[in-house]
Amino acid sequence: MRGTLAWGAISRAALAAALTTFLSVGSATAATLRVGPGQTYATPCAAIAAAKARDEIEIAAGTYSDSCAIAVAGLTLRGVGGQPKVDLSSTDHPAQYKGIYVVTADDVTIENLELMGAHIDAAHGLNAAAIRVEAKGLTVRRCKIHDNQNGILGGTSGTITIEHSEFFGNGLGDGCNEGGCTHNLYIANIDTLYFRFNWSHSIATDTRDKGHLLKSRAKNNYIEYNRFTGEQGHDSYEVELPNGGLAVVVGNVIQKGRAAGNPTLLSWGAEGASNPDKRLFLSNNTFVNDFGSGTFIAAPGATLRANNNLFVGAGTVVSGGPLSADNLSGVDPLFVARAAHDYHLSSGSPAIGKGVAPAAVDALPLAAVSEYVHPLGKAARPSARDVGAFEYGTTQQPAADGGAATADSGVAGATGDAGLPRPSSDGGATDASGARPGAPVDATSDGGASSATDAGASSAADASGSSATDAGVNGATRRSADAGCSLAATRNAAARGWWLLCTAALACWRSRQRRRPLHPS
Repeated sequence: MRGTLAWGAISRAALAAALTTFLSVGSATAATLRVGPGQTYATPCAAIAAAKARDEIEIAAGTYSDSCAIAVAGLTLRGVGGQPKVDLSSTDHPAQYKGIYVVTADDVTIENLELMGAHIDAAHGLNAAAIRVEAKGLTVRRCKIHDNQNGILGGTSGTITIEHSEFFGNGLGDGCNEGGCTHNLYIANIDTLYFRFNWSHSIATDTRDKGHLLKSRAKNNYIEYNRFTGEQGHDSYEVELPNGGLAVVVGNVIQKGRAAGNPTLLSWGAEGASNPDKRLFLSNNTFVNDFGSGTFIAAPGATLRANNNLFVGAGTVVSGGPLSADNLSGVDPLFVARAAHDYHLSSGSPAIGKGVAPAAVDALPLAAVSEYVHPLGKAARPSARDVGAFEYGTTQQPAADGGAATADSGVAGATGDAGLPRPSSDGGATDASGARPGAPVDATSDGGASSATDAGASSAADASGSSATDAGVNGATRRSADAGCSLAATRNAAARGWWLLCTAALACWRSRQRRRPLHPS
């Protein structure tokens, strides 16, 4: 009898513990905060101020004009019911004189927002950004970022992932002649940048000297399946990697326009290859130079391997010598519509059937397994037999799955990106085995910003010929990593709580059964 009573006491104790665990886990589950007319919060920043770690904020379509820091780890901002616009064009300055959103917490995700109008005066640096990054693990998806002094600026360590987003008209102001150039994107000394299925184009034309369509000082750069088109803008480089580092450049369209401020399309190591890895891999890219002269690839000191690239237009293909025969230049590629920037291949193109399989190196994703589908979409590449960014027979039309996800359909690129590294919880990526291809473990330092006035800006002269340095990352302090549990861990704990609850209930029932007489009188 004492054993039965003891077991019943244990069962009740287990039941109480299970209930406590379940209730505490339930209270820690992320919340969804809603913004817009008739919702709890009138503006995005009001919801951000109320949010807790790992919460999600859904922003209804409309126009907003508030600006703030994001200091909540793991927070997601997502536009729903269309693409909300945050427009600071008519305001005096953005938050902290830095950006529409100043991201100071780790693992923040920003999805499906239009961000425009960030500007500050010369006294504050002329370098306001739509998104100012002062933490690690940022993810940006399906955003339209335009007409700011900088599109995205900054980074400290860890990873930044940018997918299915459009950048144009940034670089506003005369920064190149007043202290530092501004860019469509300027990524500072982080560990790894993942940049894919984006369209960066048409930098601002309000002044003649401008920055780049993409500038990155990251130690590792995975630049895959994007469209970089200078068009009528005054951009300097289309892609600049001033400190070298590992660069995997696969499946991109890279075009320089007639009004550009610099004749080089892709530059590696122009300010000193201070990053430890010196390798540059180019596979199945289409380079088009409409400037009339110049250099397609400038990579002094790089260990360069190039396969299946198509170079169209006048200019030196690569500084330093010729490439292998599977890279084509000096031929008419028979594009479908070059003037309209449609660089798909027509029947009879000399690029058809001339591709080779890039040899594997350190499990890096060097073979082209996808194609950019304009605008901001993706499609699986049926093979890689042809040279350039597109296999013959594919078109500009979006794939059957619509390419990038629609405004309310969740995370674009979260599934279906065949062969691509997948974003992990810290904003990085893993291959099929779960290991990041070529990417290092997240560092704890800021990666060695240079000694220029703004951390992350080089003291070297800007490549466009201006003697001014870049308008880099100013003044902000880095926020430590989030100490809370992840949502996945919370859900696992919830499952354990349910299991304990059921086990305790079963034990309690069994103890009652044992106390019943076998033959009642």
